[in-house]
Amino acid sequence: MAGDTEARHWAVRTRLSAMMFLFFFGLGAWVVTLSTYLMSAPIKGGLNFTTAQVGLIYSTFAFGGMAAPLSIGLLADRLFRAERVFGVASLIGAVTMAAAGWWCDVTFPRMDAAYREAAARHIVDGQPVLDRLEKLRKEGEPVAEPVRKALDEVNDEPAVRRVAADAFWPLFGLMLAYCIAMQLANTLSTVLGLRNVPDPARDFSRVRLYGTIGWIVSGIVVQVFFRPATSDVLYIGAIGSALVGVYAFTLPATPPLGAGRSAFEAFGLPALALFKDRSFVIFVVVAFLATAMNQFYVVYAHRYLIDRGVPGAALVMTIAQVVEVGCMFALPLMHPKHWMKSLMLLGLAGYTLRSLVLAIGWVPAVLALGVPMHGLGYTFFFLVAATYLDREAPPHLRGSAQGIITFIAGGIGVLAGNSVSAAIVDRCREGTVIDWTPVWEMPLAVCAVLVIAFLLFFRPPPERKTIV
Repeated sequence: MAGDTEARHWAVRTRLSAMMFLFFFGLGAWVVTLSTYLMSAPIKGGLNFTTAQVGLIYSTFAFGGMAAPLSIGLLADRLFRAERVFGVASLIGAVTMAAAGWWCDVTFPRMDAAYREAAARHIVDGQPVLDRLEKLRKEGEPVAEPVRKALDEVNDEPAVRRVAADAFWPLFGLMLAYCIAMQLANTLSTVLGLRNVPDPARDFSRVRLYGTIGWIVSGIVVQVFFRPATSDVLYIGAIGSALVGVYAFTLPATPPLGAGRSAFEAFGLPALALFKDRSFVIFVVVAFLATAMNQFYVVYAHRYLIDRGVPGAALVMTIAQVVEVGCMFALPLMHPKHWMKSLMLLGLAGYTLRSLVLAIGWVPAVLALGVPMHGLGYTFFFLVAATYLDREAPPHLRGSAQGIITFIAGGIGVLAGNSVSAAIVDRCREGTVIDWTPVWEMPLAVCAVLVIAFLLFFRPPPERKTIV
């Protein structure tokens, strides 16, 4: 009998692990490299968007994170089985992501033509600037300052900026629709994992680590078989979303736990009572600021590594996910039920160290410490936080509690982080050149303060002994 039970548990964990793998494969395909693609000049295959436009595209994460939780309490805690909502949301994401890739492909020829037409009017040493640039490359010479200035002027030409502006809003709308669906699916992937494993504190990290493996595999696939800074990544993301959308309907039935409750509870509003707990408030504030500071890395780390001369930057960034897998595998051995606060502090310290190393900019340290700390920070803060929420909220409101964090951290936090990071990168950017050291100083200072505040004021709740 015990053997049959364990076999059933193993089968459920395997099915949930496959869900995590497919979902994060699709997400990881484009998140890392899309900013580089959008910011690059057409001669490098990009769409020549401004820093502010790229920040707004990534802010669709935030708008999705604010919109999705408004419905999750009604959909997954009251009306429908969670795996069905997850499947429909993923399929919607697949369609909108494929449409985004198509729109980028339609836009590129117009951007390339406008850019080259403008460049033909800028002469350097008696030659059109692009001809001069090509000659320098063939001769193995560095890009001369007059060439760099001329390219900056081409980038600012009204005709070039007009094409970028025309391309921006349709892409923004498609990415917004995708991210609303994706954020709903992302929250539900956590809900499905926590509701269907026998011991969430022990088993959830082992299930979730396959999501990170999916992210790693997508990075390898993109770097080895495709063009990382192109629309290819959007199509790969669409395929991943389509696969997990279809697969979702084979997952364990996860009925709503709030059926028959009031309309007030249908929208998860009773979960707001959690804010009466001081430690929950501290956790929400820290999660909000940590997520905001994390956007510096999420949006700009790929470009940062390229500027530092790191080859295969998309592949190098998967180091963080390899570390993440190792941390997730080790997490159950660290007794997160008993060491919850210490592990979350370790995650915040990892984010702080990451920012310090990136600010210093010594490439060996960036590769050995900076990039790996991204994976460590996520596992020990945000993943342990999922089990904290599962302990803090009563069973019928756990989806709503996860939704609160998605709204505040994954929504408002991402929006704030994108806005602040874009403003700082823009301030440190002259033409196509970015001074990266001051960019990382703000996340370094904020994360250091978060470590101290969390240490002093956060107290995790005791483990629940009965079902409420």
